[in-house]
Amino acid sequence: MIRLADSHAHLNFPDFQPDLDLVMQRASAAGVEYINSIATRLTDVAALLELVQAYPQVFTAVGIHPHYAAESQDASVATIMAHCHHPRTVAVGETGFDFHYEFSPREQQEVVFRNHIRAARELGLPLIIHSREAEEATQQVVAQERASMCGGVLHCFTGTESMARWAIEQGFYLSFSGVLTFRKALELQKIAQWVPLDRLLIETDAPYLAPVPHRGKRNEPALVRHVAETLATLLDRSLEEVAHITTENYCRLFRVGSVAQQPLEAAQEKLAYVIGNGLYLNITKACTLHCQFCPKWTSKPVVHGYDLTLRRHPSASEVLAAMGDFSSYQEIVFCGFGEPTLRLETLLEVASEIKKKGPFRIRINTDGLANRVYGMDVTPRMRGLIDAVSVSLSAQDEATYNRICQPALSGSYASMLAFVRAVKEHVPEVTVTAIQGVQGVDIEACRRIATDELGVRFRVRYLDRLG
Repeated sequence: MIRLADSHAHLNFPDFQPDLDLVMQRASAAGVEYINSIATRLTDVAALLELVQAYPQVFTAVGIHPHYAAESQDASVATIMAHCHHPRTVAVGETGFDFHYEFSPREQQEVVFRNHIRAARELGLPLIIHSREAEEATQQVVAQERASMCGGVLHCFTGTESMARWAIEQGFYLSFSGVLTFRKALELQKIAQWVPLDRLLIETDAPYLAPVPHRGKRNEPALVRHVAETLATLLDRSLEEVAHITTENYCRLFRVGSVAQQPLEAAQEKLAYVIGNGLYLNITKACTLHCQFCPKWTSKPVVHGYDLTLRRHPSASEVLAAMGDFSSYQEIVFCGFGEPTLRLETLLEVASEIKKKGPFRIRINTDGLANRVYGMDVTPRMRGLIDAVSVSLSAQDEATYNRICQPALSGSYASMLAFVRAVKEHVPEVTVTAIQGVQGVDIEACRRIATDELGVRFRVRYLDRLG
């Protein structure tokens, strides 16, 4: 039985009202285990939440399609975020530009798009981007709003090769729809052949764009199998292999999998927790890596009995309140569910408030990709606030690193090494780590990189031993 994920559909549309149960039965019979049902207006959200309650394989995204940007009376960042409260809400969108129809003025499309990006960054959720005949404008807004911090997908991709290469460089995924099966989609098929395997997604965009041999009829999630079959032919791989690759990519991007079977009750969010003589701060649910040894991708993220699951990003004031009286701890450590530097402003604000109360030792545990994410050297901002940084070196070479860490951003290994060299100029104590027990990791080679090449400390961590 193959496992498929339809990363983009609209199950709340009237097209599915007469026979939705049968549609879902056919999807299950076709092996579709995950379906994202996407909002096009904020008024869709209530109906979508009813869907996720009724069907455990359905997840949702909150957004305003560019067609409806002009009719949205309140598309503020706060309003978008307020609609993203449900644990089955896995993305922000769809959002972006549509210059083909221009049902909304371009200026309004841009304002709404920017607000979605800001909401996604704050929430730590990926973006679902709609871009039609608007490649230059999309690239400009994505760059200016630093959307690579949250990542996401260009859905129903039908763009140019240059747009595809730009998206991959930015860390985005490309999702291919039934258009890929069309006889005249030769250029699109060529693009699909070279897209890195770890950036491929498939979708239906149901009820639209039914694939061959159903073209012209109502589309539905079961038909995503035809997209997978076409992709398998283009890549000269088996259907089972392509299904596995695209489903794993879906689970990685939208952070679902074992989570899909968990109850929907509100998470008990742990923002501050104690390990030994340290107080650890859990400030983000976002991550730039998908490390094969990390428990949050295979089970609940439990460390020393603390469930670090986050449904949203806490504010600096919420983190400080959760800390309580921290005067007795030997150090304060930014380390939790995700990568703390993805919320650099919050991190530095909390660190500044801590330092106002005394010379407390503050450490960051990080993947070392902050400079790559922000597109600039952020390490000078840590001077005087951060006393120690521990960076996950993880491997002795780029190939091993990419295999076990599965970075979303290209060039991550080199960027991590450059970060270590930069941060040691501003932070007194810098350590890099690698994990003993991970297949292919040469601990002694990692030690030599740390001491001989980087001139920093080295610490061995051990597989399945957290904290």
